[in-house]
Amino acid sequence: MTEPLLTPEAVARRCGLSRRAVYDAIRRGELPAMRLCNRLRVRGEDLDAWLASSLVQPAPANFVKELRKPSRAPEAAGSFRALMREGDGTEAA
Repeated sequence: MTEPLLTPEAVARRCGLSRRAVYDAIRRGELPAMRLCNRLRVRGEDLDAWLASSLVQPAPANFVKELRKPSRAPEAAGSFRALMREGDGTEAA
């Protein structure tokens, strides 16, 4: 027996997406669909293939981002910040 075709609304419910997101994926050609009597339908196997192609690969175990303070542009001599640092006894970086 052939499995029933899915409406974009049914695809959205299965995937936890909005209806608009499913229509956009169809429009972009990412999710194959067919038009029957002016209605879009998606085969279950096409939905499964779309989901499989969307898998995200995990980052390598040794991949660690360093947490560091964002770099600041050097303070210009005579700038307000440099003058404030001179006033409190700290040097400009």
